[in-house]
Amino acid sequence: MPDRVMVTFNEGSARFTYRVGAVVLRAGHVLLTRDVCEDWWFVPGGRVELGETAETAVAREVAEEIGARGVVERLIWVNENFFRLGGFHHHEICLYFLVSLPEEAHRDFSQKSYCEEPGGARFELAWHRLDALRTIRLVPGFLTDRLTAVPDAIEHVVHVDDGAGSGIRRSQ
Repeated sequence: MPDRVMVTFNEGSARFTYRVGAVVLRAGHVLLTRDVCEDWWFVPGGRVELGETAETAVAREVAEEIGARGVVERLIWVNENFFRLGGFHHHEICLYFLVSLPEEAHRDFSQKSYCEEPGGARFELAWHRLDALRTIRLVPGFLTDRLTAVPDAIEHVVHVDDGAGSGIRRSQ
């Protein structure tokens, strides 16, 4: 099996990443994840591999991170995300897909689960109430409002993090 090559590259202090995100909603909750060493949450997902479609990538990430075979329903957001982290100015393109899980997967809203990546990073998965998203740090920031009103058609969202975590949001 050939080495996996993620679509990420650095140019000086800038980093470009092509990634996917899985929006998993159930009974007024959204499934979110975080690195246990950090204080911000995000939807499950990750980098797309070279030669992989975005839909295949999101299905792979759901299986790896959530431990269940999800059904990729449809694309909901195309996001251009600009932020600074770890000494890099990030330019990220992320495609967010609505994904449903089998009924038996992650049924208990109070239960947290954990997964570990090959590099040693440990991630927590937990359900969060949609009406309480303002009580956590969710990145990118546009998700705080948009997860409560998932659009019927694909939206293009440009998000620029202003450094304070709120970001400048523009939809196109």
